[in-house]
Amino acid sequence: MKKESINQYVNVATAVIQRSHQIKTHLDYFVWLQNSVAELIPHDMLLTAWGDLRQQQDGQLHYDAASNLKDLRTSGIIDASDRVSEFLGDLYTHWIACGHDCFVIDAVGQNLIFQKIKAVFPDQLLEINSLLVYAVKDQRSGEECLYVFFSKEYKLEINIQVMDFIMPHIDYILRKIKPLEQLDVLATADGVSLSSLSEREIEVISWIKAGKTNQEIGMILSISQNTVKSHLKRIFQKLNIGRRAQAVALLANVPSTKLKQLQVQQGAHSVYN
Repeated sequence: MKKESINQYVNVATAVIQRSHQIKTHLDYFVWLQNSVAELIPHDMLLTAWGDLRQQQDGQLHYDAASNLKDLRTSGIIDASDRVSEFLGDLYTHWIACGHDCFVIDAVGQNLIFQKIKAVFPDQLLEINSLLVYAVKDQRSGEECLYVFFSKEYKLEINIQVMDFIMPHIDYILRKIKPLEQLDVLATADGVSLSSLSEREIEVISWIKAGKTNQEIGMILSISQNTVKSHLKRIFQKLNIGRRAQAVALLANVPSTKLKQLQVQQGAHSVYN
């Protein structure tokens, strides 16, 4: 790379790092990745996994997904963690084989690892054409942190020096902020988490808690009764209940203000992450 190009990269990277000092929340982190880091590393999702990557087993890893891909969020990664841990193990093995350097997988439609990844998320990764993998080893714990950038670009041209310059800052920021899913997560008295519900589903159960009928909820939300029933079916499945009365009992000890707070949080999650 020419000296002028290197200097240009360094100038952009310096500006990106300066903006990182303002990051306090996961939403800030996502916006920074998409609006600043993407100038250096074009991507649509950054999937991060940390833990004992050598084991390549579900339950050994933790995940974070900063994603603008439709219907692919951290919760989805966790739900499919058994299969996700498998392909991350393949990427980790490839990283070892590359001499612990970052690597790019282009023309991923023909790559066996990406085929495995796409089998887990076929619809969400439909437009993804390349991956960039970078890892950081923690010498104190002996564990690694694997960063996987998913991009719609057909060919990524990444400067390793720039990666080594910017990645420690990404690593540091992710370590200092709380994952979005862990912020104000609500649970009922029976220990059933409400964080798996969408913004609309929380809105529906809020009106159930208020004693509204399906017809009334439909009128309030300007949706049909059939749509209300569909939301209720998904809510019952997620909360592992079978009847409306169980939902009312389950929500009895959850303040309406907390439901509203979680609804706002999930709305922000769907927009920014």
